[in-house]
Parts: sequence; C-alpha cells; structure tokens
Amino acid sequence: MNRSRLTLAALLFLAAGPINAARAQTTIDGDWEVTIQAQQGNSTVLVTFKQDGSKVSGIFKSPLGEMPFQDGTLSGSDLKFTFSIPIQGQALDVTMTGKVEAASITGKAQFGGFGEGDWTAKRVDSAAAAAAARPAPAAAPAAAGAGSTASATGLSGKWDVTLKTQMGDLPVSAELAESAGKVTGSLVGPMGPVDVTGTFEGNAIKLDFTAKTPQGDIPISMSGELNGDAIVNGKAEVGGMGQAEWTAKRKQ
Repeated sequence: MNRSRLTLAALLFLAAGPINAARAQTTIDGDWEVTIQAQQGNSTVLVTFKQDGSKVSGIFKSPLGEMPFQDGTLSGSDLKFTFSIPIQGQALDVTMTGKVEAASITGKAQFGGFGEGDWTAKRVDSAAAAAAARPAPAAAPAAAGAGSTASATGLSGKWDVTLKTQMGDLPVSAELAESAGKVTGSLVGPMGPVDVTGTFEGNAIKLDFTAKTPQGDIPISMSGELNGDAIVNGKAEVGGMGQAEWTAKRKQ
C-alpha cells in the first residue's frame, strides 16, 4: 500500500475534538490530550494512560472508537509506547517517544518508517475527559414550515459524509454551494478543512480536492448521486491508489 495513504489513514484515526483543561500531576496515570503535529495540520486524540511502575498501557479514544495499547515504558521522564493500526489487511506500526515534564509531554511519532511528526500532550481532568466522551445531544426536530433543510432540494447545504474504510467509518462534514452546475465548498475532517470544487449535472455529483500528507499531496476525486436528502452510490478515487465507498446525509 502506498506510504502516503498509510500515514494519512493513521493520522485520520488519531483525530478527535479538542479538550480545554489541564492540571499538574506527578505520574502519567489518567487522561491526556495528545496532539500530533504534521504537515497537513494538527490532529488531537484523548488518551488514557495506566502506569504500573515503569510499565505503561493505555487507550486511544477517537471518532472510530477506542483502541487499547500495551508494552509502553516510562524510564525516568522518558516515555515510549507503540501500537498497530490495521489498514486494509496491513498493520501500520506507530511508535511514540516523549519527555514527561509534570503535566506536559513533548516528543516524536514515527509512522512505521513512513514519516514522522512532533507530538505534545497535556493532562486533562476527569470532568473534561468525561464531557469529551459523551456524545453530543440530538438536535430537536425543526418545526414544519420553519425552513428545515430536511425538505431542501439541490446540493447546496451542509452534509454529514461517511467514508467507509477497512478501519471503520470515517465521519467528515461538508458544506457545499452549487450554481449553474458548478460546485464549491469545503470538507472538514480530523485534519481540518480542505477546499472542494466539482460539478453537479442531473443527479450526478463529482467533487475534487487535494489531501496534504507528510509524504506529499494526494488528489482525491469523489463521485455519487443525489437522492433527495442523501448521496448514494458514492465512490472515492484516492490518487490512483485505490477506491473507497462513501455516502452522505443532509444535516437536519
């Protein structure tokens, strides 16, 4: 599998929303906000560390679910832990090393020899971690005749996009505007927003954008069909390296 795709998939997996709290502690037991810094932007994940002497284990918590890891070590202030992410039948080994200083950590993340990035971490309190883990409350249904987008027509509007991968479903938000068959807008995923252009003819949709990875830019072309408030039969061509499926639903 192309190295750029493996690294991008790993970064997408290690992506989650930010948490805004920290406190000082003398061990790494507990919840930490870990931020990976890469060429295409920062990605953040909540990690719960468990320390037993010099042994360290933990759990990554991301939009794709929870992933435990073991066999980490903490020697003095030097932290090291590894884990593997299965991607389309292959395992991408990620090694993270860092220096612990009270309630912060700084270090390097190595993506199986395919690239590296800096990372930092700060401790978060249990209340902030619990709030981050809770799902957002469901929005109240819009009143009839109040301009709900559920009955909207055309492609313009906000969409919840799901890219289906071997790792699971990757959620992405999209905001699109269509005029005279031309489409502009943005996709917002774990690594931040990217600009999108495309076409809309009949019910056929085509969207193009470029994903930036540590190994270079990857052009991605997405096609699909508008069916009311859904996009179906979605295919994504990833820089000539393969194809994935995707769907979308208009935000209510």
